[in-house]
Amino acid sequence: MPTSRASLRDIVDRIHTIPTLSEVAQQVNQLLGDPNAVAADIEKIVRRDPSMAAKMLRMVNSPLYSLPAPVTDLEQAVKILGFKSVRSIAMSVSVIDLTKQDTAGFSMKAFWAHGMVCAALCRMIAERAMMADPELAFTIGLLKDMGKLVLADNAPDELRAIIAVAKGHGLSFGQAAREVLETDDAEVAAWLCGNWKLPKEMIDPVHQQYEMILKPDMHLVAMIQLAEYLCALKNLRVSGDCNKPQVNKQVTKVLGLDADDLRAIVAATDAEATKAKEMLALMSK
Repeated sequence: MPTSRASLRDIVDRIHTIPTLSEVAQQVNQLLGDPNAVAADIEKIVRRDPSMAAKMLRMVNSPLYSLPAPVTDLEQAVKILGFKSVRSIAMSVSVIDLTKQDTAGFSMKAFWAHGMVCAALCRMIAERAMMADPELAFTIGLLKDMGKLVLADNAPDELRAIIAVAKGHGLSFGQAAREVLETDDAEVAAWLCGNWKLPKEMIDPVHQQYEMILKPDMHLVAMIQLAEYLCALKNLRVSGDCNKPQVNKQVTKVLGLDADDLRAIVAATDAEATKAKEMLALMSK
């Protein structure tokens, strides 16, 4: 284990090259804030990246959307998917392209399987609870673990120690991180999202994801925690998550979900997991 506890500043000072979002993902994010934007505007941006354009067409023609006829025109695909779904796909493709090889005992395959399923569950929870835009929820679910990638690339010794502590004491990754570091992956992820100039509505829940649910305005944090719990029940976990699956009792209260809602969400989890894995496979081609 490292002899001193690294702070966020220590981790940041080790980073020689900050992971970057693709230019397409950045521009799509900006364009979605323009009330006058139309499908043709996004189509022009996406077309600059042939790889992303191809993945978007594969996505709209996949069983995930079950369209009656194939779509070959990118602008039509944007219209069918919707602006916010385009952002979800652009962000997904961009962050998946940041993937490195397994390091320090951290499995990238498990990381992305968990990430895509968790994002899909966040979208489903947001729809069921009617507490946030579903595509915003998806993106938050996808971004929340980016700090783990930063640690894998820039603090491998600390990452090994985090995984060892988690295994040895039955802790979550976040709990173990706080035992090893003076920061955690949530704070690192929020720092990265800030560097990407993402909106505050995305950064705040990423930063607060491990906090206790104590007030009503923590609904996006509650969403993350419920999605994490559902992933844990299905054993879709990242390396270093070794705690017993549990969820704060305040989560369902903050989300306004009753027993019937929870049963419906749990019942749909397997289907959402399957679709998320299909989406990951399409984006990884």
